Amino acid sequence: MIKFHRLSRVVIFKDNKVLLAKANGYSNTFLPGGHIEIWESTEDALKREIKEELGININIKRFIGDIEHQWESKGVNNLEINHIFEAEIKDEYEKIESKESHLEFFWVKLEDLHKHSLQPFPLLDMINNIDSISSYWKSTLK
Repeated sequence: MIKFHRLSRVVIFKDNKVLLAKANGYSNTFLPGGHIEIWESTEDALKREIKEELGININIKRFIGDIEHQWESKGVNNLEINHIFEAEIKDEYEKIESKESHLEFFWVKLEDLHKHSLQPFPLLDMINNIDSISSYWKSTLK
């Protein structure tokens, strides 16, 4: 069995840190964002997901690229396409807090990013070289 996921994800920087998400019970982290609904654009999905997850609005600055990724969980093969954007937070806020009980969000210094099991793993290279990227595509498919 194969499960397919089409996702819109965002890189948000603040004070030489990047915002990461983590699901309860898992060791890996990922970028904020989530699944794109049928007939929903990638940008609309990203704005909706960030509003649902964090209760904030974002300004999308640019599309960075795509990452194809596969993994196996509980006997199910998963394939995802991640559409990655860079954005900034539009709203004033005191603290980033998850609006969804199964997720936590936190800021990570860029030099410590490698310590947080960021998935899919090509994101580490992408984020560390983001200023020199005009177009990005990587795949973990075998």
